[in-house]
Amino acid sequence: MKNNIYSLLNEANMDLDEYKKEDFNDIEKESLKKNIRKSIKKSRKQNVGKKIIAAAAIIAVLVGMSFGNTGAYAISKINLFSESISSFLGIERNLEDYSTVINKSVMDNGVNVKLNEVILDDNELLISTNISSDRILKDYECWNGEMTLYINNKKVKFTGASGGIKNLDSNTTQEVLEYDLESIKDIDLSGDLNMKIIFSKMAVNYQDDINGTWKFEFKTNGDRLKIDTKTVKLDNEFNIENGNKYILEKYTGNALGHEIYGKIINNSTERGTYAILLKGHDDLGNKVIFDLTRGTKDEFLLKYENVLVGNMSEKASKLILTPYAVKMPEKSGKEPGFDEYEKVGDEFTINIK
Repeated sequence: MKNNIYSLLNEANMDLDEYKKEDFNDIEKESLKKNIRKSIKKSRKQNVGKKIIAAAAIIAVLVGMSFGNTGAYAISKINLFSESISSFLGIERNLEDYSTVINKSVMDNGVNVKLNEVILDDNELLISTNISSDRILKDYECWNGEMTLYINNKKVKFTGASGGIKNLDSNTTQEVLEYDLESIKDIDLSGDLNMKIIFSKMAVNYQDDINGTWKFEFKTNGDRLKIDTKTVKLDNEFNIENGNKYILEKYTGNALGHEIYGKIINNSTERGTYAILLKGHDDLGNKVIFDLTRGTKDEFLLKYENVLVGNMSEKASKLILTPYAVKMPEKSGKEPGFDEYEKVGDEFTINIK
């Protein structure tokens, strides 16, 4: 490691905009996009704390590309290609008005971290990063990092994160993660915010941690997206088999997606975990699914599944939904299919216009 290009670039801040991107042919582009959409569904299901993405996350590898020796790769191609947040998540609408593009890289201990862009969506922060080194990743491997977040010089404890992860090539992992800032009470998230993101550890599938400092400082502002967000208060509830009561509190919808927030009245004494979802249709007849993205014993978040049923029609004015639930297997990590969920409540309607 001492003799390769990474040793020369340690601790360096790099702006990679000046390097020329390699052309991708149409077959490669379509192959990558198809694999991204396949990967996001499974990776969204992981509920995470400080360690962000589970080692079993689906990997989409862009095949048929030759990168030569790793030294040349480090200089000319590292982290150059990445999907925008909208493309990565399969969102058809343009998010440029809401996104803060950072496009800066930091190299430390042979690992390069590039912060691509961020979007502040009320109390959620989406972060797109590329992580790479001269290590050749196997098909089941991906990079992951441990992050600390500061907003206006205050350390933020986020309650969870969800998102997607994929490999751009045999050296580089891209991840788009949404951090839940719901628990923040003493920080005003309006106006221009001074953000600081510090990654302190990098690893491949959480093995052999590499310590270092990958720090990024920038400003962002979520006011525009907040103004353009539709919020509807809800008053629907249902009980599941273990006795817990689920209360749907609010729906939000904007260019980034559609979400339903709720809380749980924990009445259960039995062990085991349940997953919930909402299934139905809009007033145009299009299929609608809100799937569990993350949750605790007290609250939960459901997101509209655009990967499975396509983006929601902008002409839709009502969502007609029914709650379903399934008990998760205690030993096997296999996720139940949608056909295994059972109805647990009555149909209800949300007026989203």
